[in-house]
Amino acid sequence: MKKKFMGKLVLFLLIFSINSFINVCSASQRIVIAGGALTEIVFALGAGDQVVGVDKTSSFPEKVKQLPQIGYWKLLNIEGILSLKPSLFITLNDVEPENIIDQVNQSKVDVLALKRVPGTIELLYENINKIAVKLDKQKEGQVLINQIRTNLADLETKITTHPQKTKVLALMSMGGTNSVAGKNTTIDALITIAGGENLANHNSFKSYTAESLITLNPEVIILNKHSIDQLGGLDKVNTIPGIIETAAFKNNRITIIDDSYLFGIGPRVDEAAKILFQSFYPQ
Repeated sequence: MKKKFMGKLVLFLLIFSINSFINVCSASQRIVIAGGALTEIVFALGAGDQVVGVDKTSSFPEKVKQLPQIGYWKLLNIEGILSLKPSLFITLNDVEPENIIDQVNQSKVDVLALKRVPGTIELLYENINKIAVKLDKQKEGQVLINQIRTNLADLETKITTHPQKTKVLALMSMGGTNSVAGKNTTIDALITIAGGENLANHNSFKSYTAESLITLNPEVIILNKHSIDQLGGLDKVNTIPGIIETAAFKNNRITIIDDSYLFGIGPRVDEAAKILFQSFYPQ
């Protein structure tokens, strides 16, 4: 009987030790992230204290701004990443240069590469699940998904009361030029989730003439804060060629959205969609 008890005790202690080791390893990760939405997921899961570096698109929560940066996600270099001595690199799978993920892998750093497009809620849930598993935060991941799902379900109910979709255009400052956001952009996905209709059917970003803007005549125009800064302030919106002839400008329906919502569909998607919905369908 005593031997049997001792055998069970040894087995219990062995299992406990293994679990403790796994937990300690997970808790002691040094995480570097390329992708603002991915950074938000890690922090939302409660693992922000393990993050030691981020890319330039990572700006939320506020404490992220105090972390070392590895550059822009489209222009990374292996030295900047490895200088932070990461044990895990969480990244978008289309970061550049194209060989950067292979370089990090070859440096014996664990890599979790996740899809950026299509910008859908389903992909967001998939990415949350994958990060949660990697960080041993499955419970927190499910709680986060359920919270987002509940909030979006409430929003979808409200959207159904507006069968006529609001016509929208999103103008973003790209290298000093105001370009219109089309398909395969985060803002296009957010417009759809919020119950609006993006009038731009082209892919990515494209410059529009004043005539094109007037012809489309959006009911709502979205600008990000960076674009407003580039213009020199909100009172300079009227300097965008053609904008003063649109219904959006005439009816004072210019919506400003924070840039931090626009670096991929992240865990605050319900918050961003609510802001846009309220601008599309004001009470």
